[in-house]
Amino acid sequence: MKRLLLVVLTSAWLTACSSVPEPPSTSDVDAKAVTAQQQQLKQLDNWRLRGQMALFDLREDDRHGLYVDWSSSADQLMMRFSHPLRGTLAKLEQSNGQAVLIDEDGKEYRATTAQELLWQYFRLDLPMNQISAIVIGQELPDMVEKQYQLQQYRKRPYALLSNFVMLAADQVWRAQLGEYELINGTFLPHSINLTTDAWRLKLQVSQWRF
Repeated sequence: MKRLLLVVLTSAWLTACSSVPEPPSTSDVDAKAVTAQQQQLKQLDNWRLRGQMALFDLREDDRHGLYVDWSSSADQLMMRFSHPLRGTLAKLEQSNGQAVLIDEDGKEYRATTAQELLWQYFRLDLPMNQISAIVIGQELPDMVEKQYQLQQYRKRPYALLSNFVMLAADQVWRAQLGEYELINGTFLPHSINLTTDAWRLKLQVSQWRF
C-alpha cells in the first residue's frame, strides 16, 4: 500500500526531449510579453484540471500511470487520484493549516501541510505549493535558465514559460511546459513535465476549468 501511495502522491512530470527547435531564452524575449502572460495567470486564483499522470522511478526503473482531478484556490488544495478500473486510489486536501490524505482503504494521514505529510509518512520531499504554480505556467522567484514560447492574442505578444530549472525541496527540478492552448482568454499548458535525479513525471491535461 505504501508503495502505491508513493506512486499516487508524487504529482508531477518529464518526457524525453524531442527535435523541436530551441525556444527563445530570457534575453531573447521582450519583458512586456512575459509580463502580459504572468498578469493573466495571477488572476487565476481558483482553477481545476483533469488529466493523466505518468511517474517514472529512475532508481527502480519502474513506471506507473493514473488519473488526477486537481483543484486549487488561494486557501485550499485538493487532489483526487484514480484508476479506470479501481476507482479512487487516494484523496489529498490541504486547507486551514492542515493536510489530510485518505487512501483507498479509508486510512487517514495528517500533517500541517501537504509537503510535510508526504515527507513524514512517505519520505517524499515535494514542493507542493510551487508545483501548484508551475502547472499553470506561473513564474517563481527561484527559477533560472528560463525559456519561452511566443504567441499572439488580439495583436498582443505573450511569452509562455516553456523551460526552467529550479531548486526546491532540496532537489534540482528541470521542467518543460508545452501544448499551450487559449482557454477563456488565457494561455495554459496541457503538457507539464518535471524531472529530478530520482524521478521523471508527466502531467497531460485533458481539461482546464476556472
